Amino acid sequence: MVKLLLPLTLIACFVLMCSNHISAQKKNAIQSESSSVKFKKAQQLAFNGNRAEARKVCDSILAQNPEYHDARILIGRTFAWDKNYTEARKELQLVLDKDYDNKDAIFAFIDLEKWSGDLSKALFYCDYGQSFYPREEGFLLRKIKLQQEKGLEAKSLQTINELLEMNPGNEEAIKLFKAYKSARRKYALTIKHDFEHFEEPYIRRWHVTSLQLSRRNSWGSLIGKVNIGDLVKSDEKLWSKGISKQFEVDAYPRISATNYMYLNYGYSPDNLFPEHRAGAELYQKLPSKFEASAGMRFLRFDGSSGHKNVYIYTGSVGKYYRNYWFSLRGYFTPKDSEVSRSVFFITRRYLRDAKQYVGLELGTGTSPDEARGNVSNFDTYKYDSWKIRLAYQNQLIDKRLTYLLRAGYEKEEYEVNEKRRVLTFSVKISYHL
Repeated sequence: MVKLLLPLTLIACFVLMCSNHISAQKKNAIQSESSSVKFKKAQQLAFNGNRAEARKVCDSILAQNPEYHDARILIGRTFAWDKNYTEARKELQLVLDKDYDNKDAIFAFIDLEKWSGDLSKALFYCDYGQSFYPREEGFLLRKIKLQQEKGLEAKSLQTINELLEMNPGNEEAIKLFKAYKSARRKYALTIKHDFEHFEEPYIRRWHVTSLQLSRRNSWGSLIGKVNIGDLVKSDEKLWSKGISKQFEVDAYPRISATNYMYLNYGYSPDNLFPEHRAGAELYQKLPSKFEASAGMRFLRFDGSSGHKNVYIYTGSVGKYYRNYWFSLRGYFTPKDSEVSRSVFFITRRYLRDAKQYVGLELGTGTSPDEARGNVSNFDTYKYDSWKIRLAYQNQLIDKRLTYLLRAGYEKEEYEVNEKRRVLTFSVKISYHL
């Protein structure tokens, strides 16, 4: 009997152990399923902007299942989105301490350090990730963009080639390679034509054709221009025509990583353009993708009644938001005790990159904008106007050719309470050499 009881006891113990193991597996599966459901909820909260609530849900997941690393990574990312980089680093480091090759945690660290402004540390984590996943294209793509942001152009080309050797069909790498080649082109030849037409109180058609050659240098850009103006008008049924030339130089020198300048000088020996024009403006990059500028323009006209000097003060505020750019610019022209004012609002919706966009321009006021500032017979003080313009820019021929089309409609006051309609059209074509 004793001999029979012993094997029965062993069998019973084995069955009990198997039952406990199966129960534990079921419990873990239930917990895992519960954690997954909670994590999806936390993700939705985080993506909807409720980041504090998302962290609470993740904390409840970790209290139940401390090895659920996705929850801790999400906590780290939400802290980074809130710009609390210290807490974000703590959370992500806890993951890497336990799971040193966790790919998602490494990607999160790269993004965190980039957002915090430490591009060198972000590059370190790219290399760290590559040491475990040498064929992970995501690490290489991030590395290329970081190298370009740091100005390491030669190294970025090496990384682009490394990625294309690994995967010649990687579309993002191909785009980056084309962009790199485009950025290496220093010269651009541009032709631009502006046309303006109105019929009251007499017919006037104003054509300006501009030929430009620009060169990108290590310090910024330099542009040489020749403008040819052709004015056709009928005054008291007598047609008159005049062609004038103007020579200009523009420069955009970089001062530092956060600011640059616009400098301009122009001279014309003829009477349709100002005899002399000059301009200077300082642009300053601000946090949260804002930009501000302040400067002035000077115009000197040589007419039959003598010299006339015009000083125009200008300033702007711009903001980038996702694929949009918004800009508000003012012009202020003092004369005696009066100051004429005008305001221009511009918005652009960028398409595939910064060279391709559709735009809307709105303006109102009395002072000329940049185009009108070139015309000598435009009275900058007296009358009011408003305008609307639409613009479209795109690229062709492997991004070597850029074209811009702009059309506008304006209601311009030429005498007190007397307004005329003005139609404008502009086309610009640039070829990068």
